[in-house]
Amino acid sequence: MCRGKSQCDELGIDISLWNEKTPLQPPTWFSEQIDIFEQAFKLATQGDINESIEVLKTIRNTDLQDWYIEHGQVSGRFRNKILQIPSNKLKDSICDPLRSPEKYAEDVFKRDDYTCQYCGGKVISKKILKKYEDLVGSDHFRSTGTNRQRHGIVLASRANADHIIPWNLGGKTNLENLITSCWSCNYGKSGYTLEQLRLDNPKNNNYTNKNWFGLMNYLK
Repeated sequence: MCRGKSQCDELGIDISLWNEKTPLQPPTWFSEQIDIFEQAFKLATQGDINESIEVLKTIRNTDLQDWYIEHGQVSGRFRNKILQIPSNKLKDSICDPLRSPEKYAEDVFKRDDYTCQYCGGKVISKKILKKYEDLVGSDHFRSTGTNRQRHGIVLASRANADHIIPWNLGGKTNLENLITSCWSCNYGKSGYTLEQLRLDNPKNNNYTNKNWFGLMNYLK
């Protein structure tokens, strides 16, 4: 576990070895867990709720939670501990009046093929995650709450429209400055600039996942 430590075991302290595309690359097994969730979601939308719940039980829920809590969401902070990034946030009064990217979110996700442009992972909108919660019940799947209350799939795959240039550093809330991000990359990047975290521009990555539509294709 990395909370409370001066360095992240997965990130390491050798800057030359850091990934230049994502704050911290999620484990390869994340993709398989999201594929299992797709099976569960499909079954639920077809009315096979009990079978869907059984499939859901096979997902590595606690492992997903652990990785996100201990590594993913705080990777930017660990980079900061080593790089000693200065704080230069602007006053809210001089930032873009529109802070929330919500009005552009679905357009951003569709443009980016429901794929995180930092790590290349599949993402799922909160609309879909809430739909599944409504179908199977919050006793089996929670899309809101604390990190431990939310299902690990939410932490691993929930889609965000991320400000490439942080809002509190003068970034605009528009399609040009927004990119699709999973929660790990979104929270890992935090309020730092790409340059501060030594990351490449995600617009150059052009990640996509073949035949992946963020599960929107299962909605009638």
